[in-house]
Amino acid sequence: MNALLLALLSALGGALANLMARSILRQTSLRAIFGLNFALIFAWLLPFAPFYFSLAVSPPALGWLALAIGLDAAANYAYFQSFAHLDALTASTLLALSPFFTLLAAPFLSPIAPPLGWFQILGVVLCGGAVLVLTQAQNAATSLLHARPHPAPSALAYPLVAAALFGLSLYPTQHLFAAGYTNPPTYYLIRAAVIALLAWPLSRPRWHGLPAGLVRRLALRAAVVIAQWLVLLYALEGVAPAVVKALADTSPLFVLGLSLWRGEKPTRTQVLSALAVVLGVALLWLGGR
Repeated sequence: MNALLLALLSALGGALANLMARSILRQTSLRAIFGLNFALIFAWLLPFAPFYFSLAVSPPALGWLALAIGLDAAANYAYFQSFAHLDALTASTLLALSPFFTLLAAPFLSPIAPPLGWFQILGVVLCGGAVLVLTQAQNAATSLLHARPHPAPSALAYPLVAAALFGLSLYPTQHLFAAGYTNPPTYYLIRAAVIALLAWPLSRPRWHGLPAGLVRRLALRAAVVIAQWLVLLYALEGVAPAVVKALADTSPLFVLGLSLWRGEKPTRTQVLSALAVVLGVALLWLGGR
């Protein structure tokens, strides 16, 4: 399947996962479910490991694996801290800058990543900018925001660091696959296990107090997240990380589409930014031909 289409499917999966998360977070806190989310992902993937597990046990392979997962784990920690110290509008807006960090890193990491054409660069910039505006508009319209006036300036570093690390982590991850060191499901299995283990002492969740129905919904969302991430990782096998990141982060466009399907009326800003996202996707598609 076309790698660009896989990245867009990842965005659709991200939209579904985000909507499910919003519903779940009405009943509990992010702290309570952060580590459990990755534990459930690991539990889903583990029974099928004999059919897909592939990992080269060598210093280069393990080094690249440690780098990719280390960046990703640090990004997830900063992501968690973003929502712990900032309101959702500020945090999600700064997190939406991630494709720009991926793009800025491209010239320095060209030895391990495919080159970018001008259509692709313009598409990443347009997609990233339009998604940034759309994210602001969507979060400003939701009742889930709990604004925290005058956040500490140092707290703004959390989403910025998370955005940068999420974007940068795609480069060593892509190299893992290109060099044949591992495959997407194996990487995602190990990633889930590491982050689940790291999350336990950091968030100290009380899982025993969660209702059984909520855990089932978390498990269902974990299955959606697995599908979302696996198609993203497979997309990395054939497309530059900046392009994959830009397309995968268009999930707010699909969130808007799902809200329209439910009868919600969009604002003018949402409509214009959505059209700009579509134009950015078209440029990326043309650049990938």
